[in-house]
Amino acid sequence: MSFILTRKAPPLEERLREILEKEYGISDEGTYQALLKLMKGWLKPSVPGEGISLTKDGSYTLIAKEYGEPYHSLTAGALSECVEKFLKPSGLLERVEGSKIIRVVDVGFGLGYNVVVMLKHLRDVKKDLYIEVLSFEKELPKEVPPPPEEYLPYWKLLWDNLPSFEKDGISFRLLLGDARERVKEIKSFDADAIFHDGFSPYKNPELWTLDFLALLTKLLKRDGVWVSYTSSLAVRKALKLLGFNLQSTYPVGRKMGGTKAGFEIEESLTEVEAQKLKNSPFAVPFRDPTLNREPLHILADYGLRVLYNKS
Repeated sequence: MSFILTRKAPPLEERLREILEKEYGISDEGTYQALLKLMKGWLKPSVPGEGISLTKDGSYTLIAKEYGEPYHSLTAGALSECVEKFLKPSGLLERVEGSKIIRVVDVGFGLGYNVVVMLKHLRDVKKDLYIEVLSFEKELPKEVPPPPEEYLPYWKLLWDNLPSFEKDGISFRLLLGDARERVKEIKSFDADAIFHDGFSPYKNPELWTLDFLALLTKLLKRDGVWVSYTSSLAVRKALKLLGFNLQSTYPVGRKMGGTKAGFEIEESLTEVEAQKLKNSPFAVPFRDPTLNREPLHILADYGLRVLYNKS
Protein backbone atom coordinates (compact mmCIF):
# COMPACT_ATOMS: atom_id res chain seq x y z
CA MET A 1 0.00 0.00 0.00
CA SER A 2 1.11 3.58 -0.58
CA PHE A 3 2.16 5.13 2.71
CA ILE A 4 0.89 8.60 1.80
CA LEU A 5 -2.53 7.59 0.48
CA THR A 6 -3.48 4.84 2.91
CA ARG A 7 -6.12 6.09 5.33
CA LYS A 8 -4.72 4.14 8.28
CA ALA A 9 -1.24 5.67 7.96
CA PRO A 10 -0.33 8.78 9.95
CA PRO A 11 -0.06 12.02 7.94
CA LEU A 12 3.12 12.38 5.91
CA GLU A 13 4.25 15.41 7.89
CA GLU A 14 3.92 13.59 11.22
CA ARG A 15 5.56 10.35 10.12
CA LEU A 16 8.42 12.08 8.33
CA ARG A 17 9.31 14.08 11.43
CA GLU A 18 9.27 10.87 13.50
CA ILE A 19 11.62 9.10 11.07
CA LEU A 20 14.07 11.99 10.92
CA GLU A 21 14.30 12.29 14.70
CA LYS A 22 14.28 8.58 15.57
CA GLU A 23 16.38 7.13 12.73
CA TYR A 24 18.75 10.00 11.97
CA GLY A 25 18.70 12.30 15.00
CA ILE A 26 17.67 15.19 12.73
CA SER A 27 15.37 17.81 14.21
CA ASP A 28 16.27 21.00 12.37
CA GLU A 29 13.37 22.60 10.52
CA GLY A 30 15.33 23.39 7.37
CA THR A 31 16.12 19.78 6.56
CA TYR A 32 12.59 18.71 7.43
CA GLN A 33 10.98 21.30 5.15
CA ALA A 34 13.37 20.61 2.25
CA LEU A 35 12.73 16.87 2.47
CA LEU A 36 8.99 17.34 2.89
CA LYS A 37 8.86 19.45 -0.28
CA LEU A 38 10.69 16.77 -2.25
CA MET A 39 8.50 13.98 -0.98
CA LYS A 40 5.22 15.77 -1.60
CA GLY A 41 6.26 16.14 -5.22
CA TRP A 42 7.29 12.49 -5.49
CA LEU A 43 4.08 11.22 -3.89
CA LYS A 44 1.58 13.37 -5.77
CA PRO A 45 -0.95 11.12 -7.56
CA SER A 46 -0.34 10.95 -11.30
CA VAL A 47 -4.01 10.34 -12.13
CA PRO A 48 -7.21 10.95 -10.16
CA GLY A 49 -9.91 8.45 -9.32
CA GLU A 50 -9.99 4.69 -9.19
CA GLY A 51 -11.45 1.66 -10.96
CA ILE A 52 -11.43 0.55 -14.59
CA SER A 53 -10.06 2.97 -17.18
CA LEU A 54 -9.80 2.83 -20.97
CA THR A 55 -6.26 3.17 -22.40
CA LYS A 56 -5.05 4.53 -25.73
CA ASP A 57 -4.91 1.18 -27.57
CA GLY A 58 -8.49 0.29 -26.61
CA SER A 59 -7.57 -2.13 -23.82
CA TYR A 60 -8.49 -1.48 -20.20
CA THR A 61 -6.55 -1.12 -16.98
CA LEU A 62 -7.22 -0.19 -13.36
CA ILE A 63 -6.43 2.98 -11.45
CA ALA A 64 -4.96 2.05 -8.07
CA LYS A 65 -6.24 4.74 -5.71
CA GLU A 66 -3.83 3.79 -2.92
CA TYR A 67 -0.87 4.51 -5.22
CA GLY A 68 -2.45 7.28 -7.27
CA GLU A 69 -1.37 5.48 -10.44
CA PRO A 70 -2.77 3.20 -13.14
CA TYR A 71 -1.54 -0.38 -13.44
CA HIS A 72 -0.56 0.39 -17.05
CA SER A 73 0.24 3.44 -19.14
CA LEU A 74 -2.93 5.22 -20.21
CA THR A 75 -1.10 6.98 -23.04
CA ALA A 76 0.69 3.90 -24.40
CA GLY A 77 -2.17 1.46 -23.88
CA ALA A 78 -2.19 -1.48 -21.47
CA LEU A 79 -1.51 -4.22 -24.02
CA SER A 80 0.86 -2.07 -26.08
CA GLU A 81 2.93 -1.43 -22.96
CA CYS A 82 3.23 -5.17 -22.31
CA VAL A 83 4.49 -5.81 -25.83
CA GLU A 84 6.66 -2.74 -26.39
CA LYS A 85 8.11 -2.15 -22.91
CA PHE A 86 8.57 -5.73 -21.76
CA LEU A 87 8.25 -8.51 -24.31
CA LYS A 88 10.13 -6.99 -27.24
CA PRO A 89 13.03 -5.48 -25.22
CA SER A 90 13.49 -8.79 -23.37
CA GLY A 91 14.56 -10.55 -26.57
CA LEU A 92 12.47 -13.59 -25.64
CA LEU A 93 10.87 -13.79 -29.07
CA GLU A 94 14.33 -14.22 -30.61
CA ARG A 95 15.47 -16.61 -27.88
CA VAL A 96 12.56 -19.00 -28.47
CA GLU A 97 13.91 -20.65 -31.63
CA GLY A 98 16.91 -22.20 -29.92
CA SER A 99 15.16 -23.05 -26.67
CA LYS A 100 13.00 -25.87 -25.34
CA ILE A 101 12.12 -23.93 -22.21
CA ILE A 102 11.80 -20.23 -21.32
CA ARG A 103 11.75 -19.04 -17.72
CA VAL A 104 10.49 -15.60 -16.69
CA VAL A 105 10.29 -13.79 -13.35
CA ASP A 106 7.43 -11.30 -13.20
CA VAL A 107 7.54 -8.63 -10.47
CA GLY A 108 4.15 -6.98 -10.11
CA PHE A 109 1.64 -9.50 -11.47
CA GLY A 110 -1.14 -6.93 -11.24
CA LEU A 111 -3.83 -7.80 -13.80
CA GLY A 112 -1.68 -10.56 -15.26
CA TYR A 113 -1.35 -8.83 -18.62
CA ASN A 114 2.44 -9.08 -18.93
CA VAL A 115 2.27 -12.82 -18.36
CA VAL A 116 -0.71 -13.31 -20.69
CA VAL A 117 0.89 -11.32 -23.51
CA MET A 118 4.19 -13.16 -23.09
CA LEU A 119 2.53 -16.60 -23.09
CA LYS A 120 0.51 -15.90 -26.22
CA HIS A 121 3.31 -14.41 -28.29
CA LEU A 122 5.88 -17.03 -27.32
CA ARG A 123 3.45 -19.83 -28.12
CA ASP A 124 2.62 -18.14 -31.44
CA VAL A 125 6.28 -18.55 -32.34
CA LYS A 126 6.75 -22.07 -30.94
CA LYS A 127 3.72 -24.18 -30.04
CA ASP A 128 5.61 -26.82 -28.03
CA LEU A 129 7.69 -24.38 -25.98
CA TYR A 130 7.66 -25.10 -22.23
CA ILE A 131 7.22 -21.86 -20.28
CA GLU A 132 7.87 -21.44 -16.58
CA VAL A 133 6.80 -18.25 -14.80
CA LEU A 134 7.47 -17.09 -11.25
CA SER A 135 5.39 -14.04 -10.33
CA PHE A 136 5.26 -11.72 -7.32
CA GLU A 137 2.32 -9.59 -6.18
CA LYS A 138 1.46 -8.01 -2.84
CA GLU A 139 -2.29 -8.49 -3.23
CA LEU A 140 -4.58 -9.11 -6.15
CA PRO A 141 -7.02 -6.41 -7.27
CA LYS A 142 -10.68 -7.01 -6.53
CA GLU A 143 -11.75 -6.43 -10.11
CA VAL A 144 -9.80 -7.24 -13.26
CA PRO A 145 -10.93 -6.16 -16.73
CA PRO A 146 -10.35 -8.92 -19.28
CA PRO A 147 -7.96 -8.31 -22.18
CA PRO A 148 -9.02 -8.36 -25.86
CA GLU A 149 -10.41 -11.62 -27.22
CA GLU A 150 -7.16 -12.91 -28.73
CA TYR A 151 -5.62 -13.04 -25.24
CA LEU A 152 -8.63 -14.47 -23.40
CA PRO A 153 -7.60 -18.17 -23.46
CA TYR A 154 -4.35 -17.44 -21.62
CA TRP A 155 -6.02 -14.90 -19.34
CA LYS A 156 -8.63 -17.49 -18.31
CA LEU A 157 -5.94 -20.14 -17.87
CA LEU A 158 -4.16 -17.86 -15.41
CA TRP A 159 -7.10 -16.52 -13.43
CA ASP A 160 -8.97 -19.82 -13.26
CA ASN A 161 -5.96 -21.59 -11.77
CA LEU A 162 -4.32 -19.06 -9.43
CA PRO A 163 -2.11 -19.14 -7.46
CA SER A 164 -0.24 -21.94 -9.21
CA PHE A 165 -0.64 -24.60 -11.86
CA GLU A 166 1.18 -26.78 -14.36
CA LYS A 167 -0.88 -27.38 -17.46
CA ASP A 168 -0.43 -27.55 -21.24
CA GLY A 169 3.32 -27.03 -21.04
CA ILE A 170 3.03 -23.97 -18.81
CA SER A 171 4.19 -23.85 -15.19
CA PHE A 172 3.03 -20.82 -13.21
CA ARG A 173 3.51 -19.86 -9.58
CA LEU A 174 2.25 -16.67 -7.95
CA LEU A 175 3.86 -15.63 -4.65
CA LEU A 176 1.52 -13.29 -2.80
CA GLY A 177 2.63 -10.94 -0.04
CA ASP A 178 5.74 -8.85 0.50
CA ALA A 179 8.07 -9.68 -2.40
CA ARG A 180 11.06 -8.83 -0.21
CA GLU A 181 10.22 -11.81 1.96
CA ARG A 182 8.87 -14.13 -0.71
CA VAL A 183 11.95 -13.81 -2.94
CA LYS A 184 14.04 -15.35 -0.15
CA GLU A 185 12.12 -18.62 -0.64
CA ILE A 186 13.51 -19.05 -4.16
CA LYS A 187 17.01 -20.48 -4.13
CA SER A 188 17.51 -20.68 -7.89
CA PHE A 189 15.48 -20.17 -11.03
CA ASP A 190 17.71 -19.49 -14.08
CA ALA A 191 15.41 -16.86 -15.60
CA ASP A 192 15.85 -15.81 -19.20
CA ALA A 193 14.20 -12.50 -18.30
CA ILE A 194 12.87 -10.52 -15.37
CA PHE A 195 9.88 -8.27 -16.06
CA HIS A 196 10.01 -5.62 -13.32
CA ASP A 197 6.63 -3.87 -13.30
CA GLY A 198 5.87 -2.55 -9.84
CA PHE A 199 4.28 0.82 -9.32
CA SER A 200 6.66 3.73 -9.89
CA PRO A 201 9.82 3.90 -7.77
CA TYR A 202 8.71 6.89 -5.68
CA LYS A 203 5.31 5.34 -4.95
CA ASN A 204 6.53 1.76 -4.45
CA PRO A 205 10.21 2.16 -3.43
CA GLU A 206 10.50 -1.14 -1.56
CA LEU A 207 10.49 -2.98 -4.90
CA TRP A 208 13.26 -0.84 -6.40
CA THR A 209 16.00 -0.82 -3.78
CA LEU A 210 19.57 -1.94 -4.34
CA ASP A 211 19.00 -4.58 -1.68
CA PHE A 212 15.89 -6.11 -3.24
CA LEU A 213 17.36 -5.97 -6.74
CA ALA A 214 20.47 -7.76 -5.48
CA LEU A 215 18.34 -10.72 -4.34
CA LEU A 216 16.00 -10.64 -7.31
CA THR A 217 18.66 -10.61 -10.01
CA LYS A 218 20.32 -13.70 -8.52
CA LEU A 219 17.43 -15.55 -10.18
CA LEU A 220 18.66 -14.44 -13.61
CA LYS A 221 20.78 -16.48 -16.02
CA ARG A 222 24.17 -15.02 -16.83
CA ASP A 223 22.91 -14.15 -20.31
CA GLY A 224 19.42 -13.18 -19.12
CA VAL A 225 18.04 -9.65 -19.03
CA TRP A 226 16.11 -7.45 -16.64
CA VAL A 227 13.59 -5.11 -18.28
CA SER A 228 11.34 -2.36 -16.96
CA TYR A 229 9.39 0.68 -18.06
CA THR A 230 11.32 2.94 -15.69
CA SER A 231 14.33 5.12 -16.45
CA SER A 232 14.71 6.16 -12.80
CA LEU A 233 18.24 7.27 -11.96
CA ALA A 234 17.98 5.61 -8.55
CA VAL A 235 17.09 2.28 -10.13
CA ARG A 236 19.69 2.54 -12.88
CA LYS A 237 22.41 3.38 -10.34
CA ALA A 238 21.47 0.31 -8.30
CA LEU A 239 21.73 -1.89 -11.40
CA LYS A 240 25.14 -0.39 -12.26
CA LEU A 241 26.37 -1.08 -8.72
CA LEU A 242 25.28 -4.69 -9.20
CA GLY A 243 27.49 -4.94 -12.27
CA PHE A 244 24.92 -4.70 -15.05
CA ASN A 245 25.31 -3.01 -18.40
CA LEU A 246 22.40 -0.73 -19.27
CA GLN A 247 20.41 0.14 -22.36
CA SER A 248 17.50 2.52 -22.84
CA THR A 249 14.45 0.96 -24.45
CA TYR A 250 12.22 2.71 -26.95
CA PRO A 251 9.80 5.27 -25.43
CA VAL A 252 6.15 4.28 -25.72
CA GLY A 253 3.48 6.71 -24.56
CA ARG A 254 5.95 9.12 -22.97
CA LYS A 255 9.18 10.98 -23.68
CA MET A 256 11.50 8.69 -21.73
CA GLY A 257 12.17 5.08 -22.59
CA GLY A 258 12.55 2.22 -20.15
CA THR A 259 15.62 0.27 -19.07
CA LYS A 260 17.17 -3.04 -20.09
CA ALA A 261 19.97 -4.49 -17.98
CA GLY A 262 22.19 -7.49 -18.51
CA PHE A 263 25.68 -8.77 -17.85
CA GLU A 264 26.26 -9.75 -21.46
CA ILE A 265 24.54 -6.94 -23.35
CA GLU A 266 26.42 -3.92 -24.66
CA GLU A 267 26.12 -0.67 -22.71
CA SER A 268 24.34 1.87 -24.90
CA LEU A 269 23.10 4.85 -22.91
CA THR A 270 23.23 8.22 -24.60
CA GLU A 271 25.91 10.68 -23.48
CA VAL A 272 23.27 12.74 -21.67
CA GLU A 273 21.93 9.65 -19.87
CA ALA A 274 25.41 8.53 -18.89
CA GLN A 275 26.29 11.96 -17.51
CA LYS A 276 23.09 12.11 -15.47
CA LEU A 277 23.82 8.69 -14.03
CA LYS A 278 27.30 9.85 -13.10
CA ASN A 279 26.63 13.39 -11.84
CA SER A 280 23.00 13.89 -10.84
CA PRO A 281 22.29 14.11 -7.09
CA PHE A 282 19.29 11.86 -7.78
CA ALA A 283 21.55 9.07 -9.06
CA VAL A 284 21.84 7.29 -5.73
CA PRO A 285 20.08 3.96 -5.07
CA PHE A 286 17.14 3.41 -2.78
CA ARG A 287 18.34 1.42 0.24
CA ASP A 288 16.62 -1.15 2.41
CA PRO A 289 19.44 -3.12 4.07
CA THR A 290 17.11 -5.06 6.38
CA LEU A 291 14.54 -5.66 3.62
CA ASN A 292 11.75 -4.60 5.97
CA ARG A 293 11.87 -0.81 6.05
CA GLU A 294 8.54 0.89 5.58
CA PRO A 295 8.31 2.63 2.19
CA LEU A 296 8.33 6.11 3.73
CA HIS A 297 11.59 5.34 5.53
CA ILE A 298 13.16 4.18 2.24
CA LEU A 299 12.04 7.35 0.53
CA ALA A 300 13.16 9.62 3.39
CA ASP A 301 16.59 7.96 3.42
CA TYR A 302 16.88 8.48 -0.34
CA GLY A 303 15.77 12.10 -0.03
CA LEU A 304 18.40 12.84 2.61
CA ARG A 305 21.13 11.41 0.37
CA VAL A 306 19.83 13.47 -2.54
CA LEU A 307 19.87 16.64 -0.43
CA TYR A 308 23.35 15.97 0.92
CA ASN A 309 24.63 14.37 -2.31
CA LYS A 310 25.78 11.19 -0.60
CA SER A 311 25.67 7.71 -2.13
